[in-house]
Amino acid sequence: MHTDSDHVLCIQSERAALLQFKTDLIDAANRLSSWSTGYNDDCCKWVGVVCNNITGHVQEIHLGGPADGLHGHCHGSYDTDAELDAASKQMLGGNINPSLLSLKQLNYLDLSCNDFGGIPIPGFIASMRSLRYLNLSMSRFDGQIPHNLGNLTMLRVLDLRFGLWQSNFPLKNLKWLSPLRMLQHLDLTGYDLSSEDEWLQVMNTLPSLLELRLSSCSLPKIPRHINTVNFTSLSILDLSYNTFDTSFMPLWIFNLTSLVSLDLTNCFFHNLVPVRFGAGFQKLTSLRVLHVSGNDAMNHSSLLKGVSSLTNLVSLDISSCYLTRPILHDLQNMSSLVSLDLSNNKINESLPTSLVNLCNLRSIALQSNHLYGSITELLQNLCECKSSKLESIGFWGNYLVGYIPENLGVLKNLITFDLGFNFLTGQIPESVGTLPNLKTLILNANSISGQIPNSIGKLSFLDRLDLSNNLLIGSLPESLGNLSRLTFLNVYNNLLNGSVNSNQLTNLTALKTLRGENNKLTLQLQPRVDEDWVPSFQLDVLRIGSWNLGPRFPSWLQFQRNLTELDISNTNISDVMPDWFWSTFSGIDFLNISHNRIQGKLTQDLEFLATNAVVDLSDNSFYGPLPSSFNRPDIDFLDLSTNHLSGSLQQFLCPKIQESRQLKVLNLANNNLSGAIPDCWVNWDSLYVLNLENNRLSGGIPRSVGEVPSLRSLNIRRNNLSGKIPMSVMSSRSLLIIDLADNELTGITLNPKWRKATRLKLLSLRSNMLDGKFPTELCHLTSVQILDLADNNLSGSIPTCFNNFTIMSGKESSTPIILYDEFDQNQVLGSASLVTKGRESSYSTILYLVTTLDLSGNRFSGNIPDELMELVGLRYLNLSGNQLIGGIPENVGGMRLLESLDLSSNLLQGGIPWRISSLTFLNWLNVSYNSLTGRIPTSTQIQSFNQSSFIGNRLCGPPLENLCGSLAHVDETKDEENRDEGNEVDWVLVVCLVVGFFFGFWVVVGPLAVNRIWRITYYGFLNEVRHKVCGNFISKPKHTTLEPIELHLVSTL
Repeated sequence: MHTDSDHVLCIQSERAALLQFKTDLIDAANRLSSWSTGYNDDCCKWVGVVCNNITGHVQEIHLGGPADGLHGHCHGSYDTDAELDAASKQMLGGNINPSLLSLKQLNYLDLSCNDFGGIPIPGFIASMRSLRYLNLSMSRFDGQIPHNLGNLTMLRVLDLRFGLWQSNFPLKNLKWLSPLRMLQHLDLTGYDLSSEDEWLQVMNTLPSLLELRLSSCSLPKIPRHINTVNFTSLSILDLSYNTFDTSFMPLWIFNLTSLVSLDLTNCFFHNLVPVRFGAGFQKLTSLRVLHVSGNDAMNHSSLLKGVSSLTNLVSLDISSCYLTRPILHDLQNMSSLVSLDLSNNKINESLPTSLVNLCNLRSIALQSNHLYGSITELLQNLCECKSSKLESIGFWGNYLVGYIPENLGVLKNLITFDLGFNFLTGQIPESVGTLPNLKTLILNANSISGQIPNSIGKLSFLDRLDLSNNLLIGSLPESLGNLSRLTFLNVYNNLLNGSVNSNQLTNLTALKTLRGENNKLTLQLQPRVDEDWVPSFQLDVLRIGSWNLGPRFPSWLQFQRNLTELDISNTNISDVMPDWFWSTFSGIDFLNISHNRIQGKLTQDLEFLATNAVVDLSDNSFYGPLPSSFNRPDIDFLDLSTNHLSGSLQQFLCPKIQESRQLKVLNLANNNLSGAIPDCWVNWDSLYVLNLENNRLSGGIPRSVGEVPSLRSLNIRRNNLSGKIPMSVMSSRSLLIIDLADNELTGITLNPKWRKATRLKLLSLRSNMLDGKFPTELCHLTSVQILDLADNNLSGSIPTCFNNFTIMSGKESSTPIILYDEFDQNQVLGSASLVTKGRESSYSTILYLVTTLDLSGNRFSGNIPDELMELVGLRYLNLSGNQLIGGIPENVGGMRLLESLDLSSNLLQGGIPWRISSLTFLNWLNVSYNSLTGRIPTSTQIQSFNQSSFIGNRLCGPPLENLCGSLAHVDETKDEENRDEGNEVDWVLVVCLVVGFFFGFWVVVGPLAVNRIWRITYYGFLNEVRHKVCGNFISKPKHTTLEPIELHLVSTL
């Protein structure tokens, strides 16, 4: 900036002062090259110097550093590192020479946005009494603000925001500001004012204030006794990002009727002052900017009503305020709105078409609410706004339906279009390719079908494309290779197939993230032409599990040296692991190469892994001993299951250096590991999941494994373990799953004083050598929903205590069995192999819905206790292969949820109770090989079972061929009574069904609406079913993996 006069030469003494000032500065970019006597003697023409046109005195110095063009902030966001480096070089540094004191008429000093490396704010500035404007913001000064700045009584503007460099000294007091009664603009953003209880009293001494910014100052409180303030002409107030220790929104804010901008973002006001609460925001009729994000108090009806009256608002942000009240319809008259943000609330409201009145909108953000209705009409109407200026549309995470209209292409200014996590259908319109400024396109987690339009390749500015979790078919369009600015591409979990060639990837030079897992795409590299292919991009994230990359190991990976996440699982690789793989990368925190046929020994060097790494090498052909290098103390997740690893666990689990491990999940199942399980689990105190299933481990279960404080799942089934199960395991307060089936265990060690000490959900001890009576202590496992003691040698009567089991008896609802949920928002869910309906099945995503009691294959005797029939929440009951006598209890028909009932191979007598036909969910029944007599109850369901379900008795009637006649051993009179009883209308039952449906609906659906974890789990299950069904319709091979952690791990742990 220069003076407007070309004929005035600056005063010689002031020119000398400026040159002396320059000598102490560091000017890497030579910004002050014009400050030279040899170049130009007139300092009034030097860069950043403004002189008085008449006197020639220097009046203003403008040496502010670079600000980012988007926000006007120093040290802001830059598109590339090169831009950031260039901006940094433009910053001045060094020291501030007191020669500035010679500029007696200097009234404007701007040294903002520079880097003075932590020097104190010069105290001599307080002697520059002519200053009216002082801006030292964001220039990395350090220490206390000199209190003698209060001597600058002529100051109109004082901007010291984010002035600190490293240490954040709390300002002891602000009373030095009181003499600055002419001050109009004050910005202390970023200073620590946590010790200044009287900050508001000090501000009250500044009656001329027009702009007050105290954002991120750790202000301790707003005094409740102050209801009025003296700075009534205030037009801008910014108190954002202060966690006040009072939860009340102060009254005096609503009396600042001159306010044009009010920012109370994240002040965490929860309530309104209950005394003398007036009209709220209704008085602030001049407001054009209102940002109150992060304040629960905004859910108050008076405040919301007041907001809707502010028809001059240009920017409104009420995000993250837990809003539940409808508000969108009340905004239809705010036609001046340019920016609207109501995201991250709980607004339960139909999407109004009245929003089309807001034709001045540039940005609309309604993400993460409970909005419902059709998006189609709203988008169509927004597209009809004359000269639409819309730049950003965000409806992510709602319950919206409909499709994307074809006329979307008229929104030529659109930069961001985000409709992810809704229930949209239809196809992506070709018109999306006519949005010339589009940078972000997010449509993930919908039910969008069809092919990705080829027109998408016309979006030359596109930076982020997320189409994951849809029903898209076909291949990636050839035009995708035109997106040279694309940095993020995610097509994960669709129904895509076909080939992707190297030409489609050649121009994607900016790409950093490529996710395409759970599709059936093939990376087609031409022989001889692409053998030495070197990708033009350097990826940070590469997840293409379930693509076809094999059979050779992809050699081009060795050029991706910046990878932090790599998933090439289930990609048909059948090759020896190349030596370069273990040494190419330097910071991998997610590695999944599972479900291939990769051969070789595991590396002894894991230096390529980052801390907290997730490593999945399962389902391959790795062989040799388990390397001790894999017990690194900073790995979070390790899955080496289903390989050919051999040898002992001793070296791996018990290293010479005893230190705590942070491993959360360890899966070594399905290998050839042998020997005893070492007793050194004290160092594995962070472990949540331990799976040693199907190895050749022998000996006993060490006590210390049950003393791991965080352990939630213990699976050592199908080994050669012997001895008794230690008390530490059975009394663990953390374990949810204990699966020790198929071993040679002989007993359970229980404390006689032990009562309900556990949270156990699943206990499987089937196919062991347990004998004696049923351990009655197990009756105290009140949370158990799967109890499998089949194929042992237990004897005596079946206990009557099973109605203590709260989930089996229907007293409590089951919840997802989440073993660990901190792996990048993915969950490790409980899983189990269970014998149900006569066959072994694996359960994972829906395991928590399974309730099973299996006592088959033992020597239990006596009657079936009536208390067992009180398990109205039970789905699978197996008492077969025992020595039970007596009849089938009449109240078996009360077990409404029963899907499978196996009472075969016992000594049961009498008839089959007629009420068994009321079990509408029953799809497996076996009462064969007993001494039952009489007519088989008639119902469509009962007659659909095979004859094998009833053979080995003296039963008659369908589905058996022997009809019931006069010689049949059946009491016809009693049968008719039972039949009549069964045909009567049970009005009590009808009422119970209606009421039960109402409450049952909300017990299931209600939690899905309010509980994010349950909703993710449930929709994950539905998503899996959806893709299997849709995959069958288009002859698509079944997926074998889903989300790299959650769904692969779910199937194996």
